[in-house]
Amino acid sequence: AAAEVTGRTDAKEHVFLTLDKMAMGGIYDQIGGGFARYSVDMIWKVPHFEKMLYDNAQLISLYCDAWKLSGKKLYQEIVEETMDFILREMISPSGGFYSALDADSEGVEGKFYCWNPDDLTFLSQDDFYFAVRYFNINENGYWEHDRYIPLRIKSDEEMAEALNIPVTQLRDKVQQLKKQLLEIRDQRIRPGLDHKILCSWNALMLSACLDAYSTFGNEEWKQLAIRNLTFIRNHFLQNDLLKHSAVEKEGKVLVSIDGFLEDYAFFVDALIRFHA
Repeated sequence: AAAEVTGRTDAKEHVFLTLDKMAMGGIYDQIGGGFARYSVDMIWKVPHFEKMLYDNAQLISLYCDAWKLSGKKLYQEIVEETMDFILREMISPSGGFYSALDADSEGVEGKFYCWNPDDLTFLSQDDFYFAVRYFNINENGYWEHDRYIPLRIKSDEEMAEALNIPVTQLRDKVQQLKKQLLEIRDQRIRPGLDHKILCSWNALMLSACLDAYSTFGNEEWKQLAIRNLTFIRNHFLQNDLLKHSAVEKEGKVLVSIDGFLEDYAFFVDALIRFHA
Protein backbone atom coordinates (compact mmCIF):
# COMPACT_ATOMS: atom_id res chain seq x y z
CA ALA A 1 0.00 0.00 0.00
CA ALA A 2 2.83 2.39 0.83
CA ALA A 3 4.48 1.67 -2.50
CA GLU A 4 1.24 2.39 -4.37
CA VAL A 5 0.52 5.62 -2.50
CA THR A 6 4.05 7.04 -2.43
CA GLY A 7 5.45 5.52 -5.62
CA ARG A 8 8.53 4.36 -3.69
CA THR A 9 10.11 1.56 -5.69
CA ASP A 10 12.29 0.48 -2.76
CA ALA A 11 9.22 -0.30 -0.65
CA LYS A 12 7.73 -2.30 -3.51
CA GLU A 13 10.94 -4.27 -4.05
CA HIS A 14 11.14 -5.11 -0.34
CA VAL A 15 7.66 -6.63 -0.56
CA PHE A 16 8.50 -8.55 -3.74
CA LEU A 17 11.68 -9.96 -2.18
CA THR A 18 9.75 -11.22 0.84
CA LEU A 19 6.99 -12.73 -1.28
CA ASP A 20 9.54 -14.40 -3.57
CA LYS A 21 11.39 -16.00 -0.67
CA MET A 22 8.19 -17.16 1.00
CA ALA A 23 6.88 -18.64 -2.25
CA MET A 24 10.13 -20.53 -2.87
CA GLY A 25 10.78 -21.57 0.72
CA GLY A 26 9.69 -24.50 2.83
CA ILE A 27 6.95 -22.43 4.45
CA TYR A 28 5.07 -22.88 1.16
CA ASP A 29 3.79 -26.35 0.31
CA GLN A 30 5.68 -26.80 -2.95
CA ILE A 31 3.75 -29.95 -3.85
CA GLY A 32 0.17 -29.19 -2.84
CA GLY A 33 -0.03 -25.42 -2.47
CA GLY A 34 -0.84 -23.32 0.58
CA PHE A 35 1.30 -21.84 3.35
CA ALA A 36 2.22 -23.24 6.72
CA ARG A 37 1.56 -21.12 9.79
CA TYR A 38 5.05 -19.64 10.18
CA SER A 39 8.73 -20.32 9.69
CA VAL A 40 11.00 -21.17 12.62
CA ASP A 41 14.10 -19.73 10.94
CA MET A 42 15.19 -16.58 9.12
CA ILE A 43 15.20 -18.04 5.59
CA TRP A 44 11.63 -19.40 5.36
CA LYS A 45 12.96 -22.97 5.23
CA VAL A 46 11.54 -24.89 8.19
CA PRO A 47 7.89 -24.20 8.95
CA HIS A 48 5.59 -25.08 11.76
CA PHE A 49 3.60 -27.29 9.42
CA GLU A 50 0.12 -26.35 10.62
CA LYS A 51 -1.93 -24.70 7.86
CA MET A 52 -4.39 -22.00 8.93
CA LEU A 53 -7.31 -20.72 6.88
CA TYR A 54 -6.81 -17.08 7.88
CA ASP A 55 -3.12 -17.09 6.85
CA ASN A 56 -3.83 -18.52 3.44
CA ALA A 57 -6.79 -16.23 2.84
CA GLN A 58 -4.79 -13.08 3.50
CA LEU A 59 -1.81 -14.34 1.51
CA ILE A 60 -4.00 -15.05 -1.51
CA SER A 61 -5.19 -11.43 -1.43
CA LEU A 62 -1.63 -10.18 -0.97
CA TYR A 63 -0.24 -12.19 -3.88
CA CYS A 64 -3.09 -10.90 -6.05
CA ASP A 65 -2.07 -7.34 -5.21
CA ALA A 66 1.57 -8.15 -5.88
CA TRP A 67 0.72 -9.66 -9.27
CA LYS A 68 -1.15 -6.49 -10.25
CA LEU A 69 1.99 -4.47 -9.54
CA SER A 70 4.52 -6.88 -11.02
CA GLY A 71 2.86 -9.33 -13.42
CA LYS A 72 5.14 -12.06 -12.03
CA LYS A 73 4.14 -15.54 -13.16
CA LEU A 74 5.25 -16.89 -9.76
CA TYR A 75 2.59 -14.86 -7.94
CA GLN A 76 -0.16 -16.12 -10.21
CA GLU A 77 0.98 -19.70 -9.61
CA ILE A 78 0.89 -19.16 -5.84
CA VAL A 79 -2.68 -17.86 -6.00
CA GLU A 80 -3.82 -20.71 -8.26
CA GLU A 81 -2.14 -23.45 -6.21
CA THR A 82 -3.31 -22.06 -2.87
CA MET A 83 -6.88 -21.78 -4.17
CA ASP A 84 -6.59 -25.38 -5.37
CA PHE A 85 -5.47 -26.40 -1.87
CA ILE A 86 -8.48 -24.64 -0.31
CA LEU A 87 -10.87 -26.26 -2.79
CA ARG A 88 -9.33 -29.68 -2.24
CA GLU A 89 -8.96 -29.78 1.53
CA MET A 90 -10.72 -26.97 3.40
CA ILE A 91 -14.39 -26.85 2.33
CA SER A 92 -17.32 -28.33 4.22
CA PRO A 93 -20.18 -29.99 2.33
CA SER A 94 -22.37 -26.90 2.83
CA GLY A 95 -19.77 -24.40 1.62
CA GLY A 96 -18.11 -23.23 4.82
CA PHE A 97 -14.34 -23.17 5.16
CA TYR A 98 -12.65 -25.28 7.84
CA SER A 99 -10.18 -23.64 10.20
CA ALA A 100 -6.89 -25.53 10.04
CA LEU A 101 -4.86 -28.63 9.29
CA ASP A 102 -2.63 -30.00 12.05
CA ALA A 103 1.15 -29.96 11.83
CA ASP A 104 1.45 -33.61 12.86
CA SER A 105 0.47 -36.91 11.34
CA GLU A 106 1.16 -40.24 13.03
CA GLY A 107 2.45 -38.16 15.95
CA VAL A 108 5.31 -36.68 13.91
CA GLU A 109 5.46 -33.04 12.89
CA GLY A 110 5.74 -32.52 9.16
CA LYS A 111 5.70 -36.22 8.28
CA PHE A 112 2.95 -35.75 5.72
CA TYR A 113 4.81 -32.99 3.87
CA CYS A 114 8.45 -34.14 3.98
CA TRP A 115 10.27 -36.42 1.57
CA ASN A 116 13.55 -38.24 1.21
CA PRO A 117 15.23 -39.60 -1.92
CA ASP A 118 13.86 -43.12 -1.30
CA ASP A 119 10.32 -41.72 -1.58
CA LEU A 120 11.07 -40.67 -5.15
CA THR A 121 12.31 -43.97 -6.55
CA PHE A 122 8.97 -44.58 -8.31
CA LEU A 123 9.97 -41.83 -10.75
CA SER A 124 11.95 -42.43 -13.92
CA GLN A 125 15.66 -41.75 -13.60
CA ASP A 126 15.39 -38.41 -15.42
CA ASP A 127 12.42 -37.29 -13.35
CA PHE A 128 14.12 -38.44 -10.15
CA TYR A 129 17.18 -36.27 -10.72
CA PHE A 130 15.01 -33.36 -11.84
CA ALA A 131 12.82 -33.59 -8.71
CA VAL A 132 15.83 -33.82 -6.40
CA ARG A 133 17.36 -30.76 -8.01
CA TYR A 134 14.22 -28.66 -8.46
CA PHE A 135 12.76 -29.31 -4.99
CA ASN A 136 16.16 -29.60 -3.27
CA ILE A 137 15.69 -33.04 -1.78
CA ASN A 138 19.38 -32.74 -0.93
CA GLU A 139 21.56 -30.88 1.57
CA ASN A 140 19.67 -27.65 0.85
CA GLY A 141 16.31 -29.11 1.87
CA TYR A 142 17.56 -31.41 4.64
CA TRP A 143 15.81 -30.89 7.95
CA GLU A 144 16.19 -33.77 10.43
CA HIS A 145 15.83 -37.55 10.85
CA ASP A 146 16.36 -38.20 7.12
CA ARG A 147 13.52 -35.84 6.23
CA TYR A 148 13.78 -33.16 3.56
CA ILE A 149 11.53 -30.14 3.10
CA PRO A 150 10.76 -29.36 -0.57
CA LEU A 151 11.90 -25.84 -1.40
CA ARG A 152 13.35 -23.88 -4.28
CA ILE A 153 16.67 -22.11 -4.57
CA LYS A 154 16.40 -20.95 -8.17
CA SER A 155 13.53 -19.33 -10.03
CA ASP A 156 12.00 -21.16 -12.98
CA GLU A 157 13.85 -18.82 -15.31
CA GLU A 158 17.18 -19.55 -13.63
CA MET A 159 16.51 -23.29 -13.56
CA ALA A 160 15.50 -23.36 -17.22
CA GLU A 161 18.68 -21.54 -18.15
CA ALA A 162 20.79 -23.95 -16.11
CA LEU A 163 19.13 -26.92 -17.85
CA ASN A 164 19.22 -25.20 -21.25
CA ILE A 165 15.50 -25.70 -21.90
CA PRO A 166 12.66 -23.22 -22.52
CA VAL A 167 10.98 -22.01 -19.33
CA THR A 168 7.61 -23.14 -20.67
CA GLN A 169 8.94 -26.67 -21.03
CA LEU A 170 10.31 -26.58 -17.50
CA ARG A 171 6.99 -25.39 -16.08
CA ASP A 172 5.11 -28.13 -17.90
CA LYS A 173 7.50 -30.69 -16.45
CA VAL A 174 7.11 -29.24 -12.94
CA GLN A 175 3.31 -29.36 -13.14
CA GLN A 176 3.38 -32.98 -14.26
CA LEU A 177 5.80 -33.83 -11.45
CA LYS A 178 3.71 -32.06 -8.82
CA LYS A 179 0.67 -34.05 -9.92
CA GLN A 180 2.58 -37.31 -9.53
CA LEU A 181 3.98 -36.38 -6.13
CA LEU A 182 0.60 -35.18 -4.88
CA GLU A 183 -1.00 -38.49 -5.85
CA ILE A 184 1.66 -40.38 -3.91
CA ARG A 185 1.43 -38.03 -0.92
CA ASP A 186 -2.34 -38.40 -0.76
CA GLN A 187 -1.83 -42.09 0.07
CA ARG A 188 -0.15 -41.10 3.35
CA ILE A 189 -1.96 -40.75 6.67
CA ARG A 190 -3.23 -37.19 6.66
CA PRO A 191 -2.86 -34.52 9.36
CA GLY A 192 -5.93 -33.90 11.50
CA LEU A 193 -8.48 -31.38 10.29
CA ASP A 194 -9.93 -28.72 12.60
CA HIS A 195 -13.59 -28.77 11.54
CA LYS A 196 -14.55 -25.48 13.21
CA ILE A 197 -16.03 -22.98 10.78
CA LEU A 198 -15.40 -19.43 12.01
CA CYS A 199 -17.32 -16.45 10.65
CA SER A 200 -14.37 -14.04 10.66
CA TRP A 201 -11.97 -16.45 8.97
CA ASN A 202 -14.62 -17.42 6.42
CA ALA A 203 -15.11 -13.74 5.64
CA LEU A 204 -11.36 -13.39 5.05
CA MET A 205 -11.46 -16.36 2.70
CA LEU A 206 -14.54 -14.92 0.99
CA SER A 207 -12.53 -11.76 0.32
CA ALA A 208 -9.66 -13.89 -0.98
CA CYS A 209 -11.96 -15.70 -3.42
CA LEU A 210 -13.27 -12.36 -4.66
CA ASP A 211 -9.77 -10.92 -5.01
CA ALA A 212 -8.57 -14.01 -6.87
CA TYR A 213 -11.58 -13.92 -9.20
CA SER A 214 -11.34 -10.19 -9.92
CA THR A 215 -7.59 -10.55 -10.59
CA PHE A 216 -7.51 -13.69 -12.75
CA GLY A 217 -11.10 -14.25 -13.83
CA ASN A 218 -11.49 -17.90 -12.80
CA GLU A 219 -15.25 -18.49 -12.79
CA GLU A 220 -14.92 -21.37 -10.29
CA TRP A 221 -13.60 -18.92 -7.69
CA LYS A 222 -16.57 -16.60 -8.27
CA GLN A 223 -18.97 -19.48 -7.68
CA LEU A 224 -17.01 -20.48 -4.59
CA ALA A 225 -17.42 -16.94 -3.24
CA ILE A 226 -21.16 -16.96 -3.91
CA ARG A 227 -21.52 -20.33 -2.20
CA ASN A 228 -19.60 -19.17 0.86
CA LEU A 229 -21.53 -15.90 1.08
CA THR A 230 -24.74 -17.93 1.01
CA PHE A 231 -23.36 -20.13 3.81
CA ILE A 232 -22.53 -17.11 6.00
CA ARG A 233 -25.92 -15.49 5.41
CA ASN A 234 -27.86 -18.71 6.00
CA HIS A 235 -26.04 -19.82 9.13
CA PHE A 236 -24.03 -17.05 10.79
CA LEU A 237 -26.46 -14.19 10.21
CA GLN A 238 -29.37 -14.57 12.62
CA ASN A 239 -31.86 -11.80 13.40
CA ASP A 240 -29.49 -9.29 11.77
CA LEU A 241 -26.66 -10.30 14.13
CA LEU A 242 -23.68 -12.52 13.43
CA LYS A 243 -22.65 -15.70 15.20
CA HIS A 244 -18.97 -16.56 15.53
CA SER A 245 -18.49 -20.32 15.30
CA ALA A 246 -20.11 -23.32 13.64
CA VAL A 247 -19.62 -27.03 13.09
CA GLU A 248 -21.22 -29.22 10.46
CA LYS A 249 -22.38 -32.64 11.61
CA GLU A 250 -24.53 -35.16 9.78
CA GLY A 251 -25.68 -32.57 7.30
CA LYS A 252 -26.63 -30.00 9.95
CA VAL A 253 -24.80 -26.74 10.72
CA LEU A 254 -24.73 -25.94 14.44
CA VAL A 255 -23.75 -22.37 15.35
CA SER A 256 -22.67 -20.94 18.70
CA ILE A 257 -21.16 -17.86 20.35
CA ASP A 258 -22.30 -14.35 19.57
CA GLY A 259 -20.23 -12.57 16.95
CA PHE A 260 -17.18 -10.49 17.83
CA LEU A 261 -16.01 -7.24 16.28
CA GLU A 262 -13.70 -9.14 13.92
CA ASP A 263 -16.66 -11.11 12.54
CA TYR A 264 -18.49 -7.92 11.63
CA ALA A 265 -15.39 -6.11 10.35
CA PHE A 266 -14.21 -8.87 8.02
CA PHE A 267 -17.71 -9.70 6.80
CA VAL A 268 -18.48 -6.06 5.99
CA ASP A 269 -15.15 -5.81 4.17
CA ALA A 270 -16.02 -8.90 2.13
CA LEU A 271 -19.46 -7.49 1.25
CA ILE A 272 -17.87 -4.26 0.04
CA ARG A 273 -15.53 -6.26 -2.19
CA PHE A 274 -18.43 -8.36 -3.40
CA HIS A 275 -20.31 -5.31 -4.63
CA ALA A 276 -17.27 -3.38 -5.89
